[in-house]
Amino acid sequence: MTDTTNKLRAVFLTALMIGSVFAAGIAFTGGAAAQAGNIDDGRSNALTSDAPDGTNKTVGPNSTVYQGETDLVFVNENGNTETAESLSRTGGSSEGVPLGMPISEDQTTGTYDLNGPTGGTGGLQVTVAEPSISNLEVQNEGGADVSGGVLTTNSDTATVHVQYNYYNAESVEISVEDEDGLDVTNEIVSSSEVNNGNGNAEFTIDPQAVSSGDYTISVSGVDDLDFGDASQSTTVTISSSRTASLNLASDEIVQGENLQYTAENSPEGSVHAVTIEDSSFRNGVDDATAENIFRNVGDTLASGVTDDHAWATIEIDGGNAVGSINTQYLEDASVDVELYPANSSTNDYIHSDNTVNATALAELEPDDDQSFDVTQGTVSLDSPTGAYVVGSEAVVNGTVSAGVDEVAIYARSNNNFQHVEIDGDNTIEVASDDTFEEEGVVLTQGAGDGNNLLSLPGTYRLGVISAEDADTDNSGTVDGELNTSAFNGGVSSVSSITVTDTELNGSFTTYNGQVAIEDGEVGVEGTAPGKDNLVVALVDQRGNAVAHVISVDNDGTFDDDSLSLGDLNEGSVSAHILSSGRDGVFGEDGAGPNTESELETYIESNWASGSSSGEQVREQILANTVDDTASDDLIVTEEFRLASALTTIESVSGVESGGTLTVEGQTNRQPDDNTITVELLDSDGDSVMLTSTEEWGMNGQWSVEMSLADVEPGEYTVESDDGETIDRQDVEIVEEVEETTQEPTTQEPTTQEPTTTEESTTAAPTTTEESAGTTEDTGGESGSGIPGFGMGIALIAVLGAALLALRQN
Repeated sequence: MTDTTNKLRAVFLTALMIGSVFAAGIAFTGGAAAQAGNIDDGRSNALTSDAPDGTNKTVGPNSTVYQGETDLVFVNENGNTETAESLSRTGGSSEGVPLGMPISEDQTTGTYDLNGPTGGTGGLQVTVAEPSISNLEVQNEGGADVSGGVLTTNSDTATVHVQYNYYNAESVEISVEDEDGLDVTNEIVSSSEVNNGNGNAEFTIDPQAVSSGDYTISVSGVDDLDFGDASQSTTVTISSSRTASLNLASDEIVQGENLQYTAENSPEGSVHAVTIEDSSFRNGVDDATAENIFRNVGDTLASGVTDDHAWATIEIDGGNAVGSINTQYLEDASVDVELYPANSSTNDYIHSDNTVNATALAELEPDDDQSFDVTQGTVSLDSPTGAYVVGSEAVVNGTVSAGVDEVAIYARSNNNFQHVEIDGDNTIEVASDDTFEEEGVVLTQGAGDGNNLLSLPGTYRLGVISAEDADTDNSGTVDGELNTSAFNGGVSSVSSITVTDTELNGSFTTYNGQVAIEDGEVGVEGTAPGKDNLVVALVDQRGNAVAHVISVDNDGTFDDDSLSLGDLNEGSVSAHILSSGRDGVFGEDGAGPNTESELETYIESNWASGSSSGEQVREQILANTVDDTASDDLIVTEEFRLASALTTIESVSGVESGGTLTVEGQTNRQPDDNTITVELLDSDGDSVMLTSTEEWGMNGQWSVEMSLADVEPGEYTVESDDGETIDRQDVEIVEEVEETTQEPTTQEPTTQEPTTTEESTTAAPTTTEESAGTTEDTGGESGSGIPGFGMGIALIAVLGAALLALRQN
């Protein structure tokens, strides 16, 4: 009986397996959705199957199941049915967690085993995976992917290709809706095909079976697997027209910006031409430049020019073709762009190298044309404007509109605009924020004719222009000169600038009109806008001379407090500050010392030893500079006395003990390098108090204060010391004089003989007792009596008090 039972069971299970395999090969079409794909034998160990409905619900050992599946039947290797809950996760953070049925859409992926993590014989192990469609394409008759693009009705058929991973669980189905959401699957899908169980499926659609419009194609599993990545959609536009369309990113653009265009409504892989007539080119644009009007970007295959057009060939890729136009070379006016039909056997106007046959193109009518307005770009010069001093540093900056990458500076007087070099460069680059700036620019320095023009005082037009517009001959370099028409025809602007001659102002730092020999140096300061360097010359009466080159700061100021006096002799010294003026050359060019360093050497080498008188040396210096022929040199001259160090005390005030002693004096020393110390000495020469100062003005007057709070009256000496010279002055500190306030009386004023200072300081003090004994009675007893009462009244009061006390007793 047992043997018979086993045989019957084997026959039954074999029949179920054969039925499952047979059902897995059946595909369905029609109904609300068409099915495609086969039930793969990846679940080949399944012992039962209900595959005819497009699903495989029986799962055997080593099979793959998917998140979201329901109603699965699990059969172990012994042919026994198991529940999903009997399978648990074999590893990972969810180890030991049972599978469950239905399988949740977020079930942890990985292996699940009947015996859990340990495994074992007679078991059942499956793998949970995430269902997904990895690829969905709509291909036209030529095999090009038109997903998201255009499918023309002249195509007999098109194919929807699907690749998915859950082919061993259930088939996929397709649904198609029009732009109104109406299901047209039965109308447009003509067939489906099974592809050998490798997860590929195909649906054939007929574009001619439906009206023109936008359609949404969706593919998903036929049963449970219609969520997440197991379901995918794409769109396609079915067009009955063979005419392509052209769209522009904008209908207005600033000259110099790039304009994007898009060709649409054309079969995938089609090649079209777009053109712009030469009447829209800017003046002066030649063929070599015009080739850059259509940029070689995006879906552009080639670009160039014919006798009367700029052109580009583009290829439809992904439903459209995208290109770009460089408007820098187009006139600021309305510009037409024309899109020509796709190249074909009937419209064969594009060569195999994607260049255009101009003759064949001329015989065609465009499929579409669009126009846009080009507006002139803007550029402004914010600095420098107004006044400018020859040779001075300036900031050159401004703003531009989008599309301008570089600018050039030009200057104009009465004729053409002359190029101005900026720090040796022909142009200034524009930053990403559409601004340009160069600092520390000397407009009069450079090889440009504009630099020379600005070297002369006067009022000029200072202009800025797009560098591309300044290159009228397309040489790659801005022109050295632009006529007014060419300058104004470009992206440009002008402002006024007034150039003034350089100036010189300065003075030497002396103290009381002197400089101490011991200090050995003199200071100078002032302004010389437009200059980098100056020369200082010092000449004494005996013809000795010292020269120095000093620098001028960017703001036009100079300040040097350590110019060496060299071996100049004591006495009167003439001090000179010399500027080479506007032309930057001392005297006549080439006739003598022309630069600052040459003039310094000239003075030092000729008159350092005093071979001529001071007047002769000064005359020679002037003859080679400011007095030379046609010289524009500038000079500032001062005189000071070179003398030995001297610091004196001029006055001492405030000699009362307890007060403040003020000492004032005069010096010819420099305060930055010297200190005047003032000391109060007693009659024995011992120091009582010491103070100092390092601050005094150019008049040489100094002062200090000393507190006498702890100084006794007597004879003292005040001494000043500057490190080189000492001066002294005697002073008497007297006792502090107190000021008293006397109450007014009604007595007649009396005349009292004046008391000498000596008497007032030696008179003995009067005691209180003596004073009281000499006071006259003015209405009551005073002195030792009770205040306010006479002596008799006081006695009576005492006796009365005694009697009262006796009576009470």
